[in-house]
Amino acid sequence: MTTADERPVPSADYPWHAATGPVPVETGPRSSVLGFRAGLVTRSLANVADLVVVVLVVIGGYASVAVAKFLIDPTRFTFPVASWRTLLLAGLLVEAVYFAITWAVVGGTYGDRLLGLRVTDHQGARLGWARSALRAVLCVLLPIGLLWVLVSAENRSVQDLVLRTSVVYD
Repeated sequence: MTTADERPVPSADYPWHAATGPVPVETGPRSSVLGFRAGLVTRSLANVADLVVVVLVVIGGYASVAVAKFLIDPTRFTFPVASWRTLLLAGLLVEAVYFAITWAVVGGTYGDRLLGLRVTDHQGARLGWARSALRAVLCVLLPIGLLWVLVSAENRSVQDLVLRTSVVYD
């Protein structure tokens, strides 16, 4: 059912025909934080989300090893025993690789994207592979460096200061 100017008329059978167009870009108070550096709380929440991703990947790796061990010899199968040190080392390695790849390719980890953050260089561009890898290693080996955000007037961590990077609202 249409009118003379060919626009659909809403009906009870097809209510979506009266739907409006796309929602305009937000211009309210939230848009005023775009491009500003993120603080400790937001960055910490993003890190918690990333920790969940890393733990799930490590659990998936353990399950894969167990399945492979079962398929190789099902009659003498026992679950693999991994020490806490091995699991911690695997987790740190997975975390470093995950950080480096996501920062270089996407500009942020899953946690960053979930909270609307982006990791940039000093010019606001996406990090290259080398800087992403160095930042990932520093973040994994020195996670307490994030606390420097509390005393930094620019909301920058130790890793940000050393590598001239920023975590901004996207």
